[in-house]
Amino acid sequence: MTVPAGFALKSPRSDPNHDILIDVVSLSGQPPAAGGGEAICAAGFKRFPDGTVASQAELNAQPAIEKMANDIKAMLRSHDMELQLMRSIPSKDFAGIEVVSKPMRGPDHENVAIYMATMDRVVGRTNIVCVTRDDALIEAMSVFQVIRDGARPPSG
Repeated sequence: MTVPAGFALKSPRSDPNHDILIDVVSLSGQPPAAGGGEAICAAGFKRFPDGTVASQAELNAQPAIEKMANDIKAMLRSHDMELQLMRSIPSKDFAGIEVVSKPMRGPDHENVAIYMATMDRVVGRTNIVCVTRDDALIEAMSVFQVIRDGARPPSG
């Protein structure tokens, strides 16, 4: 994973939903992290079980993209998140969707915005989750997308 200038990667940490999870921190404090944490984003990767995906073309096909979108919507509902934006990420290398959502509960939830990107490749799924203040989201989106574009599945 690569990050733009002004950002750093923390050491990988364990997470039950990912094979690897790495926090991204802003060295300048911009965009501001929400929720009192140090990390502005987290990048996770989960390998697909062998033989479950035949090809990238299968993942890029409309039925798989629709399933991914429906799965994301269900996950947001289950976590009391309000969907504000959902769109595909144009790429031939992966099937991807990016989302902006807002938490509906929790400390200071009305001032929090969450950017998520889900990218499927034959080897597995990469998730990027970035959390900032709602008033900083517009300016932060391009930074979050650069962080997203620097994520690659681990080799081996």
